[in-house]
Amino acid sequence: MAQCAFCSEEIPADAGTCPLCLKEPPGVEEDEAYELELPGEDSTEMIPTEWRGGAEYTLELPARCPHCRDIIRTIRVLRLKRTQVTFTSTLPRGGRVIVCPQCERIISAELTAL
Repeated sequence: MAQCAFCSEEIPADAGTCPLCLKEPPGVEEDEAYELELPGEDSTEMIPTEWRGGAEYTLELPARCPHCRDIIRTIRVLRLKRTQVTFTSTLPRGGRVIVCPQCERIISAELTAL
């Protein structure tokens, strides 16, 4: 018999859920997540050209992108600008996003007061 990771109750081998808390044991895949498909190389859903702007910086030493694992020698920095808020916000009005030039995924982001 296994123990429930949530309530420590013993779970019978033939049970799918814990008899006490009714939660599934860890490792049982729940199919509640909605997965988005990434566009392919030949897809027309690629990032539009006007979104590929921003400043380009050269790194002093090469680094490896944490997403695509390619060695990168430059990074792109894009400006964030708050465009809509439905309440009085104390959050900053803008910021910066650092993007990998190869896979175009976000490496880092920060909000700053402008």
